Amino acid sequence: MAHSLRIGRPVLALLVTCAALVATAMPVSAAVKPACTTHRLNVRIADPGPADQTMWGQLCYPPGTRPKKVQLLVHGSLYNHVYWDFPVGNGTYSYVRAAVGAGYATFNVDRIGNGDSSHPPSARLDIPAGAVALHDAIGALRSGALDGNAFTKVAWVGHSNGSFHAWYEISRYHDVDAAVLTGSLHGINPVAGTIIYPAAQDPKFAASGLDPGYVTSLPGTRDFFYDPATSEQAVIDTDEATKDVATLTPSPAPPDPIDIGVPILLMSGVRDKAQCVGITLYDCADPASVRAYESQFYRPDVPLTVAMIPATGHDLALSTTAPQSNAIALAWIRSNLK
Repeated sequence: MAHSLRIGRPVLALLVTCAALVATAMPVSAAVKPACTTHRLNVRIADPGPADQTMWGQLCYPPGTRPKKVQLLVHGSLYNHVYWDFPVGNGTYSYVRAAVGAGYATFNVDRIGNGDSSHPPSARLDIPAGAVALHDAIGALRSGALDGNAFTKVAWVGHSNGSFHAWYEISRYHDVDAAVLTGSLHGINPVAGTIIYPAAQDPKFAASGLDPGYVTSLPGTRDFFYDPATSEQAVIDTDEATKDVATLTPSPAPPDPIDIGVPILLMSGVRDKAQCVGITLYDCADPASVRAYESQFYRPDVPLTVAMIPATGHDLALSTTAPQSNAIALAWIRSNLK
């Protein structure tokens, strides 16, 4: 997506380094086993439009409690809800467990076109269409339609394309109270496009009936999302086994500026091959450099916090640094989801 560079724009934003955030991080526990229920929502992908799609999601609570604050977890392209609750490491790679251990509810969804949610023709599924479906999910959280608990505060926690969906959804509907956007910087390394091919050609999806507009990653390429220093082979192998699809349907440019009027945390890995390695627009090792560049795309009146995780690739939640990035996100949410 092309954006023009605006020089000298005032920024009323807070820059917080990883070290400072960790210093104030609340303790989190991956040992807490959430109490979870699964739900299927009838949602739209056009507004106005019929609720002709089904979104799968898992609602989790701390055992014995029903808090009024919930985090909507939105995965990226080529993934599904498993990204946030990974079945390796006994909870080490589960953001769901970390968030529940910190006292929050989570609603971990499969975006339309992924996982156990419906798969409309790819031509219907651009980012604004997916954003409409996620707006319907937020409405269900706030109304209590899932299980009778009407949440009063909602934080959007997105990864990669799940963060891009936030640009469109929150700008249009203004229906969340805070936004954690991971893996969502504006510098894009085109090499990322070389690891995908039609999903129907992949053994995992050959019998799926997906149309040619659905793509997945080439076998053996999931290590693209990791840095060798902070990855485990068991995680990468499971990532390959649980991989999902994406669509290449073009989306209109996001709002300029992105009209998110609530506090934002941008968090990425310094060794992200998609958005940091080979990118000269900013220096991912320097949060101030990232903030200086990224602030041009957001409203100048909104607090913008930047945290960069050293020696970490695109998949923050699946790297050995996940406990650090989880603690940063949850400390920030504690401070901003009032």
